[in-house]
Amino acid sequence: MAWFKKASDADLQQSMEMASHCADQARKDGNRKREGEFHEVLNGMIDEAQSRGWTDTKGGWLRRK
Repeated sequence: MAWFKKASDADLQQSMEMASHCADQARKDGNRKREGEFHEVLNGMIDEAQSRGWTDTKGGWLRRK
């Protein structure tokens, strides 16, 4: 089981933001392998966020109230 399945909403949101930033930085640095690794983890986090009822917006993920 992935660690983020047990994470609080706040921790999941912060981790998603960090993984996205790191993937962007890896892309800018030309490190495609590292970028892919971050995207793979981020995809799992997105699946978890959706299972919690979060909504994807252009400005980021909105947690359910």
